[in-house]
Amino acid sequence: MNLRGVLENGLFALGQVLRFPVMVLLWVCVAAALFLAGGCLVEFVSRRRERHRFDLNAWLRGGLVLGSDAERRQRLPAVLRQFLGDVEAQRTHGGLGDGSLEHILLVREDRVKRTLTGPRILVKVGPSLGLLGTLIPMGSSLASLAAGDLEAMAGQMVVAFTTTIIGLATGTLAYVVAAIRQGWVNETVHELRYLAERVASERPQGA
Repeated sequence: MNLRGVLENGLFALGQVLRFPVMVLLWVCVAAALFLAGGCLVEFVSRRRERHRFDLNAWLRGGLVLGSDAERRQRLPAVLRQFLGDVEAQRTHGGLGDGSLEHILLVREDRVKRTLTGPRILVKVGPSLGLLGTLIPMGSSLASLAAGDLEAMAGQMVVAFTTTIIGLATGTLAYVVAAIRQGWVNETVHELRYLAERVASERPQGA
């Protein structure tokens, strides 16, 4: 057997070896997509409950941000409430000077934006695994066709098209979740920055 044949057969064998992990990872993508969709639904219900009739401008007209009492702060959504808690803790222990306020804001923004990481990864990985799961059985299908085994070829083609459907479905679901979360993230980041500007305006010079 010449070198070309060895390389071709080796690549074909390697492709078949990848078949099992690709199928496993596709199942992982399905579970991840369902988990993300469930988490998105839970967050939707939570946001709707805590933001019912909430208006940040109206809340700010109620008094100063720094030193606000616990009852008034409880009316804020959880992310804004946690941000103010960090600000008050830093103000008590070390003051808000030397970029401390900006650091707290950036940390909170990063935590909010981190919710987009999972859906964005799945948008790319799901269809990619679906394509791999399509092409790998296609090799076996063509080999079965060359051997005249039409039944085996048909079975491989069914597997190939099914993996395409699953990969595209998980990617689509992840894209919808990412799009919904992106709107929530943008809204929360804008509110955090607005609140941080009010805190900065109330902060004594040098504090």
